[in-house]
Amino acid sequence: MRHPDWIKRLNTVVAKHQALPAQYGVSDCYLIPDDAVEAVTGKQMYPGARRYKTPAGAAKQLRKRGFETVRDAFAARFPEVEGGPLRAQRGDIGVYDNKGEISGGVFTALGFMVRGQEEIIFLPPTAALAAFRVE
Repeated sequence: MRHPDWIKRLNTVVAKHQALPAQYGVSDCYLIPDDAVEAVTGKQMYPGARRYKTPAGAAKQLRKRGFETVRDAFAARFPEVEGGPLRAQRGDIGVYDNKGEISGGVFTALGFMVRGQEEIIFLPPTAALAAFRVE
């Protein structure tokens, strides 16, 4: 169930990550979707999974929960959007191929928001490989 004030809370997440540096454990391909999930539902996907500062630490947090990629983690928590990413709604999360690495993002009013090398990037929804309904 979505939080009554989820749109405002999601907009706050977007602004927060636009202001943050691209850094593991601060603003990355897991934290952006997790912050969005918390904004929409009031709960993090996997409490305690945010304790990392490096790519190796992030991978360790995934493996500790039985996942290889963020896609696995998202799919274990949320149903895949029927009809694919073009049917995703604002507040849903998804994954895309980031130069051979599966990375996460969130669907917003401006597009599929992901973390770039330096800044936040808004991709078209068609860039997502899969979308997951956040409920």
